[in-house]
Amino acid sequence: MRIALLLAAAVAARAQTSPDVLDLLRDLAQTLTAQEPDDFLDHFDKKMPGYDVLRDNVRALTARSELGSSIEIVTDDGDDRRRMLQLDWLLQIDRDPPRRQILKCTLERQGKKWKVVALSPPDFFKP
Repeated sequence: MRIALLLAAAVAARAQTSPDVLDLLRDLAQTLTAQEPDDFLDHFDKKMPGYDVLRDNVRALTARSELGSSIEIVTDDGDDRRRMLQLDWLLQIDRDPPRRQILKCTLERQGKKWKVVALSPPDFFKP
């Protein structure tokens, strides 16, 4: 049971969200749905607070579950070096009721790539 992947942004957020940030969010949803934890985690700064817990949770979640993931941008503020977003993230795990929550996410440009440097609440991906 694979849930269709969806990345939708609110009209106001889409107007200011750069294509490379949209690509990052799309890739986060796709790699989680495809159960590719290492590819998912490549988008996070390993020095991020709570990274080890996130890594362990995502690996455990993808090892035991069929997943569906969708992200909608609620807010997007910042500049071309740092973005603060609120994401309406929907996670379907096996046949359990969907898990949906607004996550606060901070992105920083590191070289030519955006990396997630903060994500809360940290237990959203708990198996």
